[in-house]
Amino acid sequence: MDKIKVLEVIQQGEIGGGESHLLTLLSKLDRNRFEPIVIALSDGEMINRLNVMGIKNYVVNSRLPFNFLVWKKMRKILDENSIDIIHTHGARALSNIIYPASMLKIPVVHTVHGWSFHDYLPAWKRKLRIKGEKFLTGKTNMNIVVSESNRKIGIKELGDFSCRVVNNGVDLAIYNRHAKGMSIRKEFNIPEKALLVSFVARFIHDKNPLPLIRAFKRAQQNHPDMYMLMVGNGPARAEAMKLAGELAISSHVLFPGFRSDVPAILAASDVFCLPSIKEGLPVSLIEAMAMGNAVIATAVQGCTDVVTDGSDGLLVEMKGLESGLSSALQRFADEPEFLQQMADAGRKTVEKRFDAIMMTHQIENIYLELISQRDTSK
Repeated sequence: MDKIKVLEVIQQGEIGGGESHLLTLLSKLDRNRFEPIVIALSDGEMINRLNVMGIKNYVVNSRLPFNFLVWKKMRKILDENSIDIIHTHGARALSNIIYPASMLKIPVVHTVHGWSFHDYLPAWKRKLRIKGEKFLTGKTNMNIVVSESNRKIGIKELGDFSCRVVNNGVDLAIYNRHAKGMSIRKEFNIPEKALLVSFVARFIHDKNPLPLIRAFKRAQQNHPDMYMLMVGNGPARAEAMKLAGELAISSHVLFPGFRSDVPAILAASDVFCLPSIKEGLPVSLIEAMAMGNAVIATAVQGCTDVVTDGSDGLLVEMKGLESGLSSALQRFADEPEFLQQMADAGRKTVEKRFDAIMMTHQIENIYLELISQRDTSK
């Protein structure tokens, strides 16, 4: 029996939440039944990882949605590889391949990794993005959302919107609380018994790195043995480094840039903080919980689908964000038993709800369902 050729299309080649999700999916996909191929709309570290995994991939550079200039190249890839099904990740990825897919009558499943029309946008831009997302999701054969809150928002804002909820999952064998992180502490001269906070994300303002640094400053004044690793690259990184210098905490807030050893970073950490404005279903948060970190996140869509405040982590309201983050950090520093309680509960939450194997089986079944529908309609 011929393998089903699945084309995964994603918005960028740099590593972010969606890209981590895709790499995990591909690592667990049944390669006896499916042959994955990937198109990324920019180059980056993910391409290197795909090459190591032996997965055929293409970079089709496109920073624009609905970029008709790349449609011919997209169609050529579809033809040359005899693609059976397309799985897109993010609206821009879908907008750049939906017309070539339609021309060739290839079924498309689309994953919404978080809506683009968050509340903090200007009203005109938000309305435009709602129209765009409604148009695109109406052109697919099936839509996947990564959280229940995303499903509810989609129905509320788009009206006639149908989807399946498939929670993101992480590889529990890799994100194992027994992994050793002492080499990371030695690398950055962080004392073994110091409280280590980590932030792993692209440095963009949606992730709120600057309020986190100011909150850390307030907490660290009462707990001078507190350190923070802010891992990642992005346009706001230079500003974040400058702020840490201005607050005279550069010796305790460290910026190692992009790291490929995130499990080791988390294994060295006690607390993970994600103060985002918006999320789909944050993979980094789930990874941290799987690794046994106590977590702090903002009470926004996506994060609230993962963390139950006071049960398996702490949620902070956007209003009074800096004060809330500082208080949460200080509580974990003051109450090590509570920190450990949250860490243990977080790991159990991931084991129960966010296992990568379970996620992959659900997506494989969707692929098979769409292929069956295609074959029946012929």
